[in-house]
Amino acid sequence: MPQPHYAPINPYPHPGEVLDGKYRIEHLLGEGGMGAVAKATHMLRRAPVALKFMSPAMLALQGAVERFVNEGVAASQIDSDHVVKVFDVGRMPNGAPYLVMEFLDGCDLGQLLEREGGRLEPTRVVHFGLQILRALQTAHASGIIHRDMKPSNCFIIDKDAEPDFVKLVDFGISKVRSDDPEGRSPNLTRTNSALGTPLYMSPEQARSPRDVDHRADLYSVGAMLYELLTGRTPYTAESGEFTEILFKIFTTEPEPLRSLRPEVSEGLAAVVHHALVRDPNLRFSSASEMAEALAPFADERSSQVIARVRGGRGRSGLPPSQSYSPGLAGGRSAPAVRGSSFPPTGGGALRAPRVPTDVGVTRETPAPGEAATGTRRALLGIAFALVVLLCAVGGVVVARRSAVVPPPATQSTVGSAGQTNDREHSVPAGPSTLAIPTAALEPLPSASVPPAISAWGPSSSARSPPTPAASGKVHVPQSLNGVQPHF
Repeated sequence: MPQPHYAPINPYPHPGEVLDGKYRIEHLLGEGGMGAVAKATHMLRRAPVALKFMSPAMLALQGAVERFVNEGVAASQIDSDHVVKVFDVGRMPNGAPYLVMEFLDGCDLGQLLEREGGRLEPTRVVHFGLQILRALQTAHASGIIHRDMKPSNCFIIDKDAEPDFVKLVDFGISKVRSDDPEGRSPNLTRTNSALGTPLYMSPEQARSPRDVDHRADLYSVGAMLYELLTGRTPYTAESGEFTEILFKIFTTEPEPLRSLRPEVSEGLAAVVHHALVRDPNLRFSSASEMAEALAPFADERSSQVIARVRGGRGRSGLPPSQSYSPGLAGGRSAPAVRGSSFPPTGGGALRAPRVPTDVGVTRETPAPGEAATGTRRALLGIAFALVVLLCAVGGVVVARRSAVVPPPATQSTVGSAGQTNDREHSVPAGPSTLAIPTAALEPLPSASVPPAISAWGPSSSARSPPTPAASGKVHVPQSLNGVQPHF
């Protein structure tokens, strides 16, 4: 007697089913142990969307629903073209949540790598890396750490006739900034929090997944670049055991990239190895810094991505002209200055990023060299102003000490022969003036009268005008301390 065949019950909506009165299911796009993704149509907007569902097995795990909803929360807080858009969060009739996301038509980076034979051309790898770093730059600025960066979470699409456009997906185990004073979400304090993928996991994340910062994502990007260039991950386990991978991550260095692919330039290999340094303090400090290190090895199609990275960098990252030297294979050499290989977009220099000020407007942040130059100029200007002020004060003091009381009234006449005749004049008592016709004056030789000698002589008694005689007559001397005046 034949046994009856029971088809397994599909836990996901069937094609044609409508959820929440507006999402009509078209067909499943993919299914795995974590859940499934289906293509649907928004009946009001008549636009394709992607619906992501949880598997029944995941629904039974503690904290799984919270992490699933966390993906929608995290992705909604990141405003980047390189991050998948999450439009809505809904619930199925059985209470299970689902996410409404933008529909992506393409493949993930892992599928692309397999389709291309296991290795990609270096400039194409750099182009992917720059876009991933641009997405992480925006995410990290929003206080979100992905914590599960791997090729399958990087989706490749054609966007507006632009091929190889990267979209980051799956922020389910991301660390989102919250009101918790320690900056941790409640689900991250539980012991069953997901770790991420060991092949791309940083050492600090393997030790304590809830205490990592944004540099763990940069390590994962370095591991992906290593795989895209060589066809294998930095660490492998012949036994396939998780513990073997962890042991290698904690105790060994990855095999030199150029030993697996010699045609890769030393500089590009150095950048990848620098991202894989075990100590996060010796690693790249930000996504923008790592993008600047990759920039000299990209081609022209990456110039727009680099411009967006530099425009969104703010005060973080390196100057556009700084990159890493080939001596960084161990990740411990200092950066070497080298010009970027990208001409400025539109024929002009890239503008510095704008930052808000306390009056609600924006200003451009100067480059570090420009800021130092401006500071030096300001200090020199202040020093010069102080010197001028001291000189002015000293001049006033000298002028007051050498001030001369006007002499008594005399009159000098010029004879027909051009010689000066001095005569005594009767003048009334009181203030006296020296009246000399200016038309008859000739300039005094510079050496005639020393500047420090008063018109009344160097003696202290000569500092005040002589007292007029009782007769009211004042004698005008023929010479001043032996110096003959010339009129």
